[in-house]
Amino acid sequence: MLPQTKQFLGVSLFLFLFFSVARAEIAIVDDRGKEISLKQPPKRIVSLYGALTETVAFLGKCEAIVGVTAHENYPPCVLKKTKVGTHLRPNLEIILSLKPDLILQGSVSRGGLGAVRQLEERGLKVAVFNPYTIEMVFSTIERVGILLGKEKQAKAFVRELKEQLHFLENKTSQISQRPRVFYEVSYPAILAAGEKHIVNDLIEKAGGINVVGVSKKLVRVSPETIIIWAPQVYIIQKGPMNKNPPPPEKRPYFQVLPAVRNKRVYYVDEFLFARPGPRIIDALAQMIRLLHPEIP
Repeated sequence: MLPQTKQFLGVSLFLFLFFSVARAEIAIVDDRGKEISLKQPPKRIVSLYGALTETVAFLGKCEAIVGVTAHENYPPCVLKKTKVGTHLRPNLEIILSLKPDLILQGSVSRGGLGAVRQLEERGLKVAVFNPYTIEMVFSTIERVGILLGKEKQAKAFVRELKEQLHFLENKTSQISQRPRVFYEVSYPAILAAGEKHIVNDLIEKAGGINVVGVSKKLVRVSPETIIIWAPQVYIIQKGPMNKNPPPPEKRPYFQVLPAVRNKRVYYVDEFLFARPGPRIIDALAQMIRLLHPEIP
């Protein structure tokens, strides 16, 4: 073989290996439209949003989580993880001390991205996800799976979830009476789930109508407005955002609500219903039972 030929083949092999490694870099586009790239799956993850914490754990990478927010208690593997402040006000010093190679943040508006910008200014990788429909949850799980080096597992899990969703949608496909629903996020300064809240999609897919027709995640409302809306079902989440809500029947003026008169007030777990994560189909199944107990 001629020397020139050997040299050409050597250069070609080097370029092939170089570009193969370059193409092997992990990359996704988050919900800001920003490309997030990693040279290898992360070994130290800080999760600033419960749904994403659950997603990482469900994909078998809980051991990689080094930090979570103050209220995290599920799954059990996160109980002893370092607490890094709250979802919207994380402690930057604690996060920096953990030396994460990936930070996950979710469900934040443009105004809530200040902490994300501060982390990125310090050279940290931050992926942001804002799912508010079940289909968007599926996309989030798949993209987090790519970042974790668990793409196949994530796709298999999403296929399973889609099958469960299809089964439940068949159950509700023949519903003719769709009750009007109000979902209470917090009280006494009442916050309701709007159209950009995952609960809105749960209500619609479960065969109900969200009376809060506002294109926001959270909507501040007055008791007078709720009375005008006259919801037939009143759902109250219980959790960090709504710790001890009094029964609506004991609140001023709420006795006139159809939901109260007909005893259709229900309490649900904030960590299940308000988290757009891997348990979202469980939340949908429970929502169907609440809105349509006649469905077997």
